[in-house]
Amino acid sequence: MHIVTDTHPWVWFLAKNTRLSVKAKDALADPTNVIIVPSIVLMEIKYLYLHKRISISFEATLEKIESCDNILVYPLDISVASFAPTSLDIHDAIIVGTALQASEDLGLPSSLVTADKAITGSRLVPVIW
Repeated sequence: MHIVTDTHPWVWFLAKNTRLSVKAKDALADPTNVIIVPSIVLMEIKYLYLHKRISISFEATLEKIESCDNILVYPLDISVASFAPTSLDIHDAIIVGTALQASEDLGLPSSLVTADKAITGSRLVPVIW
Protein backbone atom coordinates (compact mmCIF):
# COMPACT_ATOMS: atom_id res chain seq x y z
CA MET A 1 0.00 0.00 0.00
CA HIS A 2 1.14 3.57 -0.66
CA ILE A 3 0.52 6.00 2.17
CA VAL A 4 0.97 9.76 2.18
CA THR A 5 1.42 11.32 5.61
CA ASP A 6 0.27 14.65 6.96
CA THR A 7 2.64 16.57 9.23
CA HIS A 8 1.29 15.87 12.71
CA PRO A 9 0.78 12.13 12.23
CA TRP A 10 4.34 11.85 10.89
CA VAL A 11 5.74 13.81 13.84
CA TRP A 12 3.66 11.77 16.29
CA PHE A 13 4.85 8.54 14.67
CA LEU A 14 8.51 9.56 14.91
CA ALA A 15 8.05 10.74 18.52
CA LYS A 16 5.99 7.68 19.50
CA ASN A 17 3.25 10.03 20.67
CA THR A 18 0.02 8.43 21.89
CA ARG A 19 -2.07 10.98 19.98
CA LEU A 20 -1.46 8.88 16.85
CA SER A 21 -4.32 6.43 16.31
CA VAL A 22 -3.54 2.73 16.38
CA LYS A 23 -4.67 2.34 12.76
CA ALA A 24 -2.39 5.19 11.61
CA LYS A 25 0.53 3.87 13.66
CA ASP A 26 0.15 0.38 12.21
CA ALA A 27 0.01 1.74 8.65
CA LEU A 28 3.12 3.89 9.11
CA ALA A 29 5.03 1.11 10.90
CA ASP A 30 4.29 -1.59 8.31
CA PRO A 31 7.53 -2.08 6.33
CA THR A 32 5.56 -3.38 3.33
CA ASN A 33 3.88 0.02 2.92
CA VAL A 34 5.56 2.79 0.95
CA ILE A 35 5.40 5.99 3.01
CA ILE A 36 5.29 9.18 0.96
CA VAL A 37 6.33 12.34 2.79
CA PRO A 38 5.29 15.54 0.98
CA SER A 39 8.06 18.15 0.90
CA ILE A 40 5.72 20.61 2.65
CA VAL A 41 5.72 18.22 5.65
CA LEU A 42 9.49 18.61 5.92
CA MET A 43 9.17 22.40 5.78
CA GLU A 44 6.49 22.35 8.47
CA ILE A 45 8.68 20.15 10.68
CA LYS A 46 11.59 22.55 10.23
CA TYR A 47 9.38 25.52 11.16
CA LEU A 48 7.62 23.84 14.08
CA TYR A 49 10.88 22.61 15.60
CA LEU A 50 12.51 26.02 15.22
CA HIS A 51 9.56 27.57 17.07
CA LYS A 52 9.73 24.86 19.77
CA ARG A 53 6.27 23.47 18.97
CA ILE A 54 7.51 19.90 18.35
CA SER A 55 10.37 17.83 19.75
CA ILE A 56 11.48 16.11 16.52
CA SER A 57 14.06 18.08 14.55
CA PHE A 58 14.31 18.40 10.78
CA GLU A 59 17.67 16.58 10.96
CA ALA A 60 16.22 13.65 12.92
CA THR A 61 13.41 13.44 10.40
CA LEU A 62 15.89 13.31 7.52
CA GLU A 63 17.90 10.61 9.31
CA LYS A 64 14.75 8.47 9.59
CA ILE A 65 13.91 9.01 5.92
CA GLU A 66 17.44 8.18 4.78
CA SER A 67 17.63 5.04 6.93
CA CYS A 68 14.44 3.46 5.56
CA ASP A 69 13.99 1.94 2.12
CA ASN A 70 10.22 2.36 2.15
CA ILE A 71 10.04 6.15 2.60
CA LEU A 72 9.91 8.55 -0.34
CA VAL A 73 9.90 12.35 -0.30
CA TYR A 74 7.61 13.84 -2.94
CA PRO A 75 8.53 17.32 -4.18
CA LEU A 76 6.16 20.20 -4.59
CA ASP A 77 6.15 20.62 -8.35
CA ILE A 78 3.76 21.63 -11.12
CA SER A 79 2.07 18.20 -11.03
CA VAL A 80 1.25 18.48 -7.33
CA ALA A 81 0.13 22.09 -7.83
CA SER A 82 -2.17 20.95 -10.64
CA PHE A 83 -3.81 18.33 -8.41
CA ALA A 84 -4.01 20.56 -5.32
CA PRO A 85 -7.63 21.48 -4.58
CA THR A 86 -8.47 25.15 -4.11
CA SER A 87 -11.16 24.23 -1.56
CA LEU A 88 -8.55 23.62 1.19
CA ASP A 89 -5.99 25.90 2.82
CA ILE A 90 -2.65 25.90 1.04
CA HIS A 91 -0.81 23.43 3.30
CA ASP A 92 -3.66 20.92 3.24
CA ALA A 93 -4.10 21.43 -0.51
CA ILE A 94 -0.43 20.61 -1.14
CA ILE A 95 -0.65 17.45 0.97
CA VAL A 96 -3.86 16.31 -0.75
CA GLY A 97 -2.35 17.27 -4.14
CA THR A 98 0.64 15.07 -3.29
CA ALA A 99 -1.66 12.13 -2.49
CA LEU A 100 -3.56 12.63 -5.74
CA GLN A 101 -0.32 12.95 -7.74
CA ALA A 102 1.11 9.82 -6.09
CA SER A 103 -2.05 7.93 -7.04
CA GLU A 104 -1.64 9.09 -10.63
CA ASP A 105 2.08 8.20 -10.71
CA LEU A 106 1.60 4.77 -9.16
CA GLY A 107 -1.68 3.85 -10.80
CA LEU A 108 -3.15 2.97 -7.41
CA PRO A 109 -5.07 4.94 -4.81
CA SER A 110 -2.82 6.47 -2.16
CA SER A 111 -4.32 6.81 1.29
CA LEU A 112 -3.55 9.82 3.45
CA VAL A 113 -2.75 9.47 7.15
CA THR A 114 -4.38 12.50 8.76
CA ALA A 115 -6.68 13.60 11.55
CA ASP A 116 -7.32 16.91 9.80
CA LYS A 117 -11.08 17.51 9.71
CA ALA A 118 -10.97 19.69 6.58
CA ILE A 119 -9.10 17.03 4.61
CA THR A 120 -11.25 14.20 5.94
CA GLY A 121 -14.43 16.15 5.27
CA SER A 122 -13.40 16.96 1.71
CA ARG A 123 -13.53 13.27 0.78
CA LEU A 124 -10.95 13.94 -1.94
CA VAL A 125 -8.65 11.08 -0.88
CA PRO A 126 -9.00 7.92 1.19
CA VAL A 127 -8.03 8.69 4.80
CA ILE A 128 -6.44 6.47 7.43
CA TRP A 129 -7.08 7.47 11.02
